[in-house]
Amino acid sequence: MSLSLHELLKRDLKEMICSFGRNEKGNIYPVIMQEIEKILITLVLEETKQNYLQASKLLGISRSTLYRKIEILGLGLSENKE
Repeated sequence: MSLSLHELLKRDLKEMICSFGRNEKGNIYPVIMQEIEKILITLVLEETKQNYLQASKLLGISRSTLYRKIEILGLGLSENKE
């Protein structure tokens, strides 16, 4: 039986939340969201073979927003961007 995306995220996020120390628990939202964004953007860029226009359309964001997120998240830019 395969788990749904909701079930997978719920399980993994629960584990992640439990692993945070008491002092970190007040700041978990930005940490978790940043990690999710990194993974999502990286996977979409891999899927589109680093085509930034296709990736931004697939993500439902503008290309300039994608560039900004890549810079903020420290993902680096590829030489083959479209």
